[in-house]
Amino acid sequence: MRVILVLLGMAAALPVVAQDFAVDGHRIDRCIAIQDDPMLCVGREAYDCIEANGGGPNMVLAACHEAEAVFWDAALNRAYQHLVYLAREREAGDVGYEAGALVTALRDMQRAWMVYRDASCDNALALAKPFGSAAGPAFAECQMVQTARQYFVLRGMRQDYLR
Repeated sequence: MRVILVLLGMAAALPVVAQDFAVDGHRIDRCIAIQDDPMLCVGREAYDCIEANGGGPNMVLAACHEAEAVFWDAALNRAYQHLVYLAREREAGDVGYEAGALVTALRDMQRAWMVYRDASCDNALALAKPFGSAAGPAFAECQMVQTARQYFVLRGMRQDYLR
């Protein structure tokens, strides 16, 4: 009995290590700057996060993919807001555009993409469900990839609004 109490006391004295599911946005930005195909940068930080947290458990996989998805979501929102700004400028400077037409079209396009993203990730979730706990990581990875892909689409559209 005394041995069990000593072992329990030793276990209680071990330091608790918090898991850090952070990703480094600066590393993603640097990767994008040097890659011909920026999609090759998507998931790298999530992978590093998974490795840093011991890999394996589905909770770690999902948390790391979600952390990188947050980065891509913020980048996507900035790109979208910049396009809205450019659309408004273009509408104001050219008498050929109906007021609000470009902004409305941009908003409708983005809303349609959100429906597509959700359906695509629901499909990934359905494919993973027979495996139970794999559903969380599959959904989180899909959200990350789809959001990054749309960010690159919007980033590419910038030139269309500057012509």
